[in-house]
Amino acid sequence: MYILYDIFLYLASLVFIPIFIVKMIKTGKYRAGNKERLGFISRKKLGPITGNRTVWFNAVSVGETKAVLPLLRAFRAQHPDIKIAFSTNTITGQEVARKEGRELIDLLFYYPFDYSWVIKRVLNQLRPQAFILVEKELWPNTIRLTKERNIPSIVVNGTISDNSFKNYRKVPFIFKDTFANIRAYCAQTEKDRRKAQALGASSVILTGNLKFDSAPPKLSEAAQEALAKELFIKIGSDIIVAGSTHKGEEELILSSFAELKKDFPSLRLILAPRHPERFDEVAALMSSMQIDFIRRSRINETNSRSPADVILLDTIGELGLIYSFATVAFVGGSLVDGTGGHNLLEPAFFSRPVIYGIHIDSCIAMAELLEKNNGALRVTGANLTKTLKDLLTDKDARTKMGAAACRAAIDGTGATDKTLDVINSLL
Repeated sequence: MYILYDIFLYLASLVFIPIFIVKMIKTGKYRAGNKERLGFISRKKLGPITGNRTVWFNAVSVGETKAVLPLLRAFRAQHPDIKIAFSTNTITGQEVARKEGRELIDLLFYYPFDYSWVIKRVLNQLRPQAFILVEKELWPNTIRLTKERNIPSIVVNGTISDNSFKNYRKVPFIFKDTFANIRAYCAQTEKDRRKAQALGASSVILTGNLKFDSAPPKLSEAAQEALAKELFIKIGSDIIVAGSTHKGEEELILSSFAELKKDFPSLRLILAPRHPERFDEVAALMSSMQIDFIRRSRINETNSRSPADVILLDTIGELGLIYSFATVAFVGGSLVDGTGGHNLLEPAFFSRPVIYGIHIDSCIAMAELLEKNNGALRVTGANLTKTLKDLLTDKDARTKMGAAACRAAIDGTGATDKTLDVINSLL
């Protein structure tokens, strides 16, 4: 069975390697960490964990990395003698882990390709006490080979979208065994728990969503004022923050913004595309639409005294704090199909009203909780402008909505402690 899986991976490589190379040349994506993806971690990097007990965490990208940071802090506090090896699949995940987890992580590297020979090499180097996957990316060979070595594989913050559930069931000869090999599956919701059990997981525990424990740090009043001054922002002025946007969303948001400027002349927009390789593309889009904008990375270079209408947030790791300036926050990956939405809680923690599209399969439970508490609204491309206008016009309504969003976010905390109990029981 796993021979067939390896053969499938090799055949898929023949198709995707040319695409991989083209993207690497055009956008710079995938250039970093290629040796590590093939299982070759340098001796220098391995130094801090060599000869020590180690636990290996993997988070795919930015969202998963941010979600698991509170768990890493709690784990480090309880197990100061155990080293943490941390891998991500993306360069943005690496940057967030390096910046926000530098005091927690002993070894940071790129997740290896799931070929049997690659995973065997990595396991020989790490010799982990446990392998902990964050959320939804399951790797059959890694999970199988850890079980063969009596290393428990644990899924934390586990979630299974309806589409993923259907896809897993299409290849039961791979994923039924994969789920059965997972020692513990920590589910975000009751629905996730039932799905994991139906797919073959034997030990499934409802622990909640770690993202509720991932409140962004609060800036001091002085620090917030300094950042606002740097961005030419007046605290309390009308600002829309559109975060984690994807292709197809920016044009809708920018068109709405242009329409809203007629009624709100001082309105500003901070636009944060999800993927760094699209920063230039979005900048070109704004130029073609004749929108007055400035890139966040170049604000200090311009020495401009006249703020642009739009700030293109072309940096990594700032969005969580930027939401604190929002009058209304839009969370992307939700107006267009295929992504399933992103973390809706980041603006909620700042008591900001949250809006998002209807394509939220990946964060449906989060959305339902916010909506149940009247802290968020779903929108479509057709009513985006009207919804924004209503909220910008009615200060009382958006204040109540923001407060409700914050209460809902705080009420959902507690997953970290429950998850850590599961991990401790298997070490």
